[in-house]
Amino acid sequence: MKRPVVPAPPVWDFPSPRTAQLDNGLRVLIFQRPGQHLINATLVLELPLSAEPRDREGVSAILQRCLDEGTASHPGTDFADELEGCGAVLAGGTGYAAAHLSLEVPSTRFGTALPLFAEAVREPQLADADVRRHVELRLAELAQEEAHPSHRGAIAFRAGVIGSEYRAARSASGDATGVGAITADDVRAQHQAHYGPERGTLVLAGDFGGEDPLPAVVAAFGDWRQPTVPISHEVPRSAPARALLIDRPGAVQADVRLGRFGIDNRHPDYAALRLGGFVLGGGFLSRLNRVLREERGYTYGVQLANSPARSGGLLAMHASFRTEVAAAAIAEASELLRVDGDRRITDTELTDAVNFLVGIAPLRCATASGIADQAAALVEAGLDTGFVNTHSAALRQVTPEAATEALERHLPLNDLSLVVVGDAEALAEPLRSA
Repeated sequence: MKRPVVPAPPVWDFPSPRTAQLDNGLRVLIFQRPGQHLINATLVLELPLSAEPRDREGVSAILQRCLDEGTASHPGTDFADELEGCGAVLAGGTGYAAAHLSLEVPSTRFGTALPLFAEAVREPQLADADVRRHVELRLAELAQEEAHPSHRGAIAFRAGVIGSEYRAARSASGDATGVGAITADDVRAQHQAHYGPERGTLVLAGDFGGEDPLPAVVAAFGDWRQPTVPISHEVPRSAPARALLIDRPGAVQADVRLGRFGIDNRHPDYAALRLGGFVLGGGFLSRLNRVLREERGYTYGVQLANSPARSGGLLAMHASFRTEVAAAAIAEASELLRVDGDRRITDTELTDAVNFLVGIAPLRCATASGIADQAAALVEAGLDTGFVNTHSAALRQVTPEAATEALERHLPLNDLSLVVVGDAEALAEPLRSA
């Protein structure tokens, strides 16, 4: 008996949507996915956080949290009752470039749920009491985040590597000062100024049973007429490299971030940098994790993440190390980020990285929600859905030399910022020595 030959998997392509545009400017992307009977509808509204008033940062997030609290047609809990009757779920959030609201509903109830979804976007109640409650909840979350080393480190790192004049340097959900000043009038004004159809892209994915979902979209959104104020997207720039130690007395671990302001996925080096970063710290058997976790036992895990935004991004190593070994771990991590001499990216490492990143793409898009999430993320980044396929092709073309050179260009060890959250009394002197 001969061993069976396992052929190479076929090249997977991200599906092409059917596109349409309503008379009011709303753009629609429809992904017909047979067998996916849980339909996802995601509305992406182009709304950069730089459009928020400086003294009311976080108002976009509060607005998002209030959208399911009742509408003009179904005030108060009536709206939640109607959604529950459809078996539908609403979820949303705010990014630095856009706001998004998504609906998941069984295909048999899509026609009933879509008008409710439109109500939440077009005519939210935004009652004073609801706004006050969500402001108080957000202030409580901010207090919790202040006590959490990972949250404190993430906020400090963002502020440390992006110029302070940019909105991207600050938390997407605002700080206690801005959030605490938000009123219901502020939230209603934000909705009036920025929620309009010409800013929106509606992504639909699922099995529509052979029927065209566009007429239902027209019925729910076609007469939406809401002029919005002009907007522009900021283009952040990096801040000078710095080192910051945030004191957390008595902490037994130090939360560490080492990196800089990075590149977005339009940059010609993006594919090569993504692969190089995966080799250094993207997988369980990456160089950083293999040494710092498996060999040294300094940490439960370490990663090097390249997080692109609409313009630029964040490129950072992140880990929590035991306090007594933190300085040694940071020094060794810096050495592991070197790709000069015999530490250049190898053919084997690159092949493994390509196989993983190309191979995981279809798994992430196996459901209607996965397709809609990917398409919505591309819309928020200002990219078309063809980017997935062109990026996969670009990954397969990267050479070990190109990956090495991208790391040398975009992760220069003499120009990285370091943020450490931990016991300053125990860490300060070892860090200075290292």
